[in-house]
Amino acid sequence: MTKEIRSCPECGSKNVVSDMRHAEVYCADCGMIIAENLVDTGPEWRAFDAEQASRRIRTGPGMSYRIHDKGLSTPTPVMPPGIRRVRWVNIDSNEKTLTFALVEIDRMACALKLPANIKEATSVLYRRAARENLIKGRSIEELVSAMLYIVCRQYGVPRTLKEIAEVSRSPLKKIRRAYIFLLRKLEIKLAPADPALFIPRFCSELGLSPAIREKAIEIIKRDKGVEIATKGWGPIGTAAAAIYIAAIMGGEYRTEKDIAHVMGTTEITIRNRYKELEKQLDLKMDANAGNG
Repeated sequence: MTKEIRSCPECGSKNVVSDMRHAEVYCADCGMIIAENLVDTGPEWRAFDAEQASRRIRTGPGMSYRIHDKGLSTPTPVMPPGIRRVRWVNIDSNEKTLTFALVEIDRMACALKLPANIKEATSVLYRRAARENLIKGRSIEELVSAMLYIVCRQYGVPRTLKEIAEVSRSPLKKIRRAYIFLLRKLEIKLAPADPALFIPRFCSELGLSPAIREKAIEIIKRDKGVEIATKGWGPIGTAAAAIYIAAIMGGEYRTEKDIAHVMGTTEITIRNRYKELEKQLDLKMDANAGNG
C-alpha cells in the first residue's frame, strides 16, 4: 500500500514518509497521517553488516538450472571446533559429470561476456541431452561448447564458433562436429544467422563510427542483401564485406587484412563477398579502393 502513495492528498506534497516503527505513513510538510496500522513485511531480525545478514536469513536464492542440485539443497551449519562433520562420498557419477559441465558453461560464458539467461538456457539444454543419453562416451568440453553456440544462435546473441573455440578446451573441428551431432539428435531447427547482428560489435573493435555501422547494417538489410545472406554464406563473411563496403563509402577505410583479423575470417572470403554484394546491390565503387 505504501508503494502506491506518491503524494499527500491534503497538500499535494510528494514528501511522503513511511514510518514503519509507528506503522504509519505521513506527510512531512503538513503532518497529515495518510495511512496507519501498516504491516511490516520485512524480517523480524536486524543485521548490522553483511555477515550477520547472511547468518540470520532463512531463505536462499531462487531455483536455478546452473547449479547441479538446482539450488534446492540445505546448507550444513558450521560445526563447533573439534567436531568432525560426516562427509557423504557416494555421489553418483552422473552428478559429478553434471557439476563439471555446469562449471564449464559458467567459465566459458563469463569469458565470452554472455548474460545469465544464456547460461541458464545452456544448462537446461545440457540436462535435456543427459536425459536422452547423449552425453556418455563423448567429450563434455565439446558438447558444452556446441551447446553454448546453439543457445547463442537461438537467442540472437552474436558469437561465432571460432570465438567459442578460443575459450574452450576443445579444437574448433571437434566443436563443429558436436554441434552437428546435437542438432540432429535433439532435432533442433536454427534459422540462418543474421549477419547484421555481428556488425555493431565488430565495428566497435575496428574503431569505426556509428555512421559506418548504420551504413553496413543498411547494406545487409536491403531486400537483395537478405537474399544473399540466405544463400548459404557464412554470416561473418557477409558482415565483414558489408563493413568493408560501408567503410570505403564513408571514408573510414580499413584494409581487408584488418577486417579479416578482427572478424576471424580470410581476406579471400571478404573479397568474394564484397564483389557479390557490389554486383547484387549495384554499388558503383572503385574496385581498387581497398587495395593498399
